[in-house]
Amino acid sequence: LLIAVLDGICSLLSDDDAFRAKLGNLNQVLRNSIRPKPLSEMGKEINDYFVRKKLEEDFRQAERGELKQLVVDLTQVLKEMHVSSDGFGGEMNTLIVEIQKTDSLTEILSIKEKLIDDLHKMRDQSLAMKKELDSYREMTASLSQRLEQSQAKALVDPLTNVLNRSAYDLSVGQLIREFARYKEHGAALMVVDIDNFKRFNDNYGHKAGDAVLASVASCIRETIRSSDAVFRYGGEEFVVLMIKTPPVNAEKLAEKIRERVEKDYFIDKDVKLKVTVSIGLTCLKDGDTEQTLFERADKAMYNSKNKGRNRVTRFD
Repeated sequence: LLIAVLDGICSLLSDDDAFRAKLGNLNQVLRNSIRPKPLSEMGKEINDYFVRKKLEEDFRQAERGELKQLVVDLTQVLKEMHVSSDGFGGEMNTLIVEIQKTDSLTEILSIKEKLIDDLHKMRDQSLAMKKELDSYREMTASLSQRLEQSQAKALVDPLTNVLNRSAYDLSVGQLIREFARYKEHGAALMVVDIDNFKRFNDNYGHKAGDAVLASVASCIRETIRSSDAVFRYGGEEFVVLMIKTPPVNAEKLAEKIRERVEKDYFIDKDVKLKVTVSIGLTCLKDGDTEQTLFERADKAMYNSKNKGRNRVTRFD
């Protein structure tokens, strides 16, 4: 149990942390002194606790990283505004010198037209910059609020050890913003629902149902990329968010998850239990909101159910 605790604490510390190195040395002394037994139930609970804590910390770190990037982007916009205004001021000085030098009415009128044209361009640019600044202000305020809220919430489902609905609510907005920034790479949302889940609970008990949930979550987690995220949305339903993912790749990943779950099975009291999932997939489009995005994927999932289950349906 002590080794499990030490392993867990080390997983939460950075590689260059001096305290982590000391704990690692102590852990090695213990392993050399005794022969560790397979994890007991309490040992597994300790291990699961630290897995959840690490997942929560990684999630919050990613949220902080997004906020930092927004601040960097905002600084760049302000810098561009400053450079633009300096350039405009220099151009105005040049026009003043030209007006003072000339006595030609034609040249004066020409300079006047250029000045009016430059003023219109500056006005349009200022309006565009203001709109962009307002957008960044709203995003940073929203993200800051979400970060404060996340500090007080549990973000990992204790049964499946994947992110929970609260974490999903915090993340889906980020997916939409990432799509706006990297539109050419694509982004997608997947809804995964366990087929006939009620049958497992009714026929084999809730403990078997819990095992099915944990196993399906594990299959999804081990199949997706490190840049993707899986959430237990509720009941027997999971959601996967995928950034920088073209439609064809998203569909391949969904099919890979479906096949992985189908090949897996459980033994409950000498009975082999087969599990399948129905998957709905949709890719982000311009103008999507959190609601429209999820509704399309959810509708696609129900289409998979209606067509016989154990399949992937994409809703464009």
